[in-house]
Amino acid sequence: MQLSLTFTLLFLFSSQIFGQISNNKYDYFLRKMQIAGSSDSKIVVNKNNGDTTFQAYYNSRDVVNNTQQEFTKIYKGTPFFKNGWHKGKIGAESGKDIEFLMAFNIQKNELYIVEDVKKDAIAIKPEAFSILGHHFYKFENAYYEIIHISKNTLLKEYSCVLHGNNTEKTGYETSGEYEGEFVKSSKYFILKDESVIQLPRGKNFLTLFGEKKPLVEQYVKANNINLKTENGLVSTFKYYDSLENPQ
Repeated sequence: MQLSLTFTLLFLFSSQIFGQISNNKYDYFLRKMQIAGSSDSKIVVNKNNGDTTFQAYYNSRDVVNNTQQEFTKIYKGTPFFKNGWHKGKIGAESGKDIEFLMAFNIQKNELYIVEDVKKDAIAIKPEAFSILGHHFYKFENAYYEIIHISKNTLLKEYSCVLHGNNTEKTGYETSGEYEGEFVKSSKYFILKDESVIQLPRGKNFLTLFGEKKPLVEQYVKANNINLKTENGLVSTFKYYDSLENPQ
């Protein structure tokens, strides 16, 4: 798979969709992507503390007792990138990108778009998409954000795990106000020879730069670069690029 060095997205607004959603919070989701057993869900901001929450609605019938049960479970956070629906872009065969309202489910590694405001969103699997200025590309059937393009292209993978309060203690437990919490994390990778490889940790990271390792190590120390941060990683790769391609 060849990654274009000019990963630039064009803008094509869909007035039919955005003209109808200006006052709509879009708190609906696909039926199949609900919390197990629930029939509906939405994103709601907690008015008391400002938390973004994911609310799952349950409607079940007890056949034995002939009763109907309806209740809502509230989870802190959401499984979505930036916790909700945002404007984004997907490439079209015409060469121009089409803008949609979309949500990227990090937990399921799925993208959802709104085609018709009167219907549920649909799940799609494009090769690439952009949301809030973050560019994602599909490698090895998973989506990674493109952080930096160079000899070793730097990628970022997002993940999300639901920690429930009724499971083994993990350290992520929330207050009794919530049923659990969606906890997000990320890892960094490089794209090399069409393979996605996780960045080595600690001192082993510098082995990526081969014979340029002493110079890169000197740069990191002299500029007090924190290799545990995204800015630190990008800065280091940019410096390495300057060594490989001096002006």
